[in-house]
Amino acid sequence: RPLFQSLQTLADDNASFFQGSGTEMGRRFAAAFAALREHGRRLEPALRHFARLYHRFDLDEATPGNGYRSLVQTARCCLAHAVHKS
Repeated sequence: RPLFQSLQTLADDNASFFQGSGTEMGRRFAAAFAALREHGRRLEPALRHFARLYHRFDLDEATPGNGYRSLVQTARCCLAHAVHKS
């Protein structure tokens, strides 16, 4: 949840900042940050759902790995990168 909250806050701040620039590039950046905010908002419930279920699909108790777990981890890495760049 903190990662998504950070993304929402940063995307809001950056969208507001660039929207106020009055330039075409500023409007494009504002639209990109608004889209990033919306994607994060929609992605959070899906990742939360996968995180509750992925342990069921591990190979065994000693091998915590499967496609769902990898998908959640990859998405979290992408989110962390987006937060860092924002």
